[in-house]
Amino acid sequence: MKKLVCLLAVLLLAMTLIAGVFAEEAINPVVENPEPPAAEAKSVVVPDDPFDWGQLATIAGATLATLLIVQLLKLPMDKVWKIPTRIIVYVIALAIITVATHFTAGLTWNSFALGAVNAVIVALAAMGSYDLTFKKLEEKKQTEDE
Repeated sequence: MKKLVCLLAVLLLAMTLIAGVFAEEAINPVVENPEPPAAEAKSVVVPDDPFDWGQLATIAGATLATLLIVQLLKLPMDKVWKIPTRIIVYVIALAIITVATHFTAGLTWNSFALGAVNAVIVALAAMGSYDLTFKKLEEKKQTEDE
């Protein structure tokens, strides 16, 4: 089963890369004799903030923010309410995507519905990231304590 999941992940990544190449070619077609660019100093833009609304509107940015916020809130929420963590993860992912969409492109019913679907992807990615990182560290710490 793990081999099948890994194979599907590699195929999805390959298709994404191929689609990105064709999209870039469609946006910026190759010109036979391009004009030489004017002599300009290229500057690197270093972000001042860890996140901005444009970054939070992406799947990767929303996944990272969701993972961090859930890790911050999980322990206090488990002590007060016995809400399943998966529901908390989805609600936080939906909130992040909804607010980021509102501040970047404007929130409509269509974008909210699409955001609800994207929140599923974000929630699953955040839970998978937790399993790959924090859960292994916790298991390792528990085995060392025993």
